[in-house]
This record gives sequence, structure tokens and C-alpha cells, in this order.
Amino acid sequence: MHMLNELLSVPVAAGTLAVAGGGIAFICRKVGKVITSEKVALMGIMGAFVFAAQMVNIPLPGMPGTSGHMVGAVLLAIILGPHAAAIAITSVVMVQCLIFQDGGLLALGCNIINMGLVPCYLGYYVYKLISAGKSGSVRIYVAAMAACLVAIETGAILVPVEALLSGVLSVPFLTFLKTMVAVHLIIGLIEGVITVGVLGYLQQVRGDIFSFGAGGKIRMSKRKVMVTFLIFTVVIGAGLSLLASDKPDGLEWSYADRPDQMDFEPMVSNGDAKIEAVDKFQAEYSPMPDYSIRSSEEVSAAWTSFAGVVGAILTMGFIWGIARIIRSNDKKGFGN
Repeated sequence: MHMLNELLSVPVAAGTLAVAGGGIAFICRKVGKVITSEKVALMGIMGAFVFAAQMVNIPLPGMPGTSGHMVGAVLLAIILGPHAAAIAITSVVMVQCLIFQDGGLLALGCNIINMGLVPCYLGYYVYKLISAGKSGSVRIYVAAMAACLVAIETGAILVPVEALLSGVLSVPFLTFLKTMVAVHLIIGLIEGVITVGVLGYLQQVRGDIFSFGAGGKIRMSKRKVMVTFLIFTVVIGAGLSLLASDKPDGLEWSYADRPDQMDFEPMVSNGDAKIEAVDKFQAEYSPMPDYSIRSSEEVSAAWTSFAGVVGAILTMGFIWGIARIIRSNDKKGFGN
């Protein structure tokens, strides 16, 4: 659900970036007291895991020609709490944009809001409301599934709203909105299944790692759990990413590219020269555009695997760096 620059006007892009930046700054002031050394380590590892998971696009059932991928914000919020999760998922989105040209540079604020801030907080509180602090597996899984559906759909609804405010829609707003809601209902269900699977694993090995109301067995040390997620990250980033669908993701299919409908006309028209200039700049200076080496005309399997591992490492390092700065500032009293 990474928005591209063409979906926005410059004023809306600037406004959403300001909102996202203000939100992250506020969170950084609040999060210092809840991120222990152990949580810092977990934040980095889970952020890297989500980065790798987002590389795997899955063909959507009943929707020929399109695919979807996990966002992971709700999973992070359930495990880390919403503040720490917001820092982690924002780091993922920034690495994707700045290093791999995944999401527009002007759309960075929107992507942080739609994929990070809104899903983390909304998803967490839906999960908290439904699970009600109970430790029963069924209740937790229902809560996680509902949280994923609400969070993904809300993020999907924000995209047409932002495009409408930008004045770039070439079709009625409701047409784009209905398409986004329908496609992301399926993506939300898939996200829910994956999230439930991860939570189910954690309940079996280290149930107390959850941030709120989970419970479960303790069969591994937290260190070993983190090591297993590092292994999962490498396997997904270097291996499963090679099996990702090459079909357009749910957002791109909704408005721009439908391989299954040859007569489809894009729902967005944006001829702003400034947008084109930013697109050109981003294409020229992204170190590994489209998760491949710059000099290559094709996306090779080797470079995709390399990008998956490097991206996960960069994400982990970025999160750890930000978290340590936050903790340092909090000790100095800057967060009070």
C-alpha cells in the first residue's frame, strides 16, 4: 500500500509530511520511558522481520492480476506496544523509500500515516478492546484479526481521501474508494491470518513477550525467541522474497495498472512538473531502486535476496539508533 508521488499534490504532500513528523516527534517524547534495553533489541529485530515480510507479495484470491503484502503495524503494536511499534514501522517505511524507492519521496508522510501511525494506534486499541486483557487463544486471535481488518481498511480509505484533497482523481471519489475498500478487505484478511500465525507461535514459546493481555507458555528464553525471528527474517528476505508475485499490489491495481483488464484507464491524472522532477530525482539517487542494483536493467534473484538481507539489517540498525537516541535524551530529561 505504498503510495507513489503521482497520487499527491505538493501542498498535500508537505502537509502530511508535517503531520507525520509532528506525530513521530510527539511519540519520541513519550516512548523513552517504556523502551528498556531488551525492548530496543526486540524493536530492531521485529522491524527487520516486518521489512522482510513486506517484500513477499501474495496473489490475491478472487482478484486476478493483483497481489498484496503484509503491513505488519498491528503485529508490532501487539508485541511492542503502539509507541515503540510506531517508531519501528516508520523506520521500515523510511528505509523502503530512501534506499529502495518503494513508495514516493513526496508520499513519505502519507505512507508513514497510512501504514504506520494509524494502523499502530487504531489496531492496538481495537485489539485491546476485544481481547480485554484475557489470555485465551481464541479471544486473542479474534482480536488480532479484527484489529488487522480495521487498521488495513482505515489506511486504505485514507489513500482516496488524500488523492481527493490533491485534486488528482480522474474518476468519482466513491469509485476509487469502493475499489480500495474491496481490495484491501482481502489484504486485511491475509494480514490477519499471518498476524494470528505469528502470535500463535509466540504463545507457544514465549507468551509473556506480548505488550498486552496474551499469556501463554514459556518454552524459550527471550534471547532465543529473538534469534528465531532473525532466522525467519533471513529466510523470508533472502528466500521467500524470490517467490513474491510480480502482479501490481492492491493500491496500484486499484488506480493505475490492471494486467487482467487491457482497456483499463488510470483513475489518477497528475501532470505537475514538480512531481515529475521528484520522481526523476528519486529514481536517480535511490541506492537500490526496486530492490536491485542500479546498473542492472532486470531485477535478478541474487540482488533481490541481497536487498532483502541488507534492507533488514539497515532497518534494524536504524531502529536501534533512533531508540538509543530517544533513551539517551530521556535520561537527560529532554522527554519531560
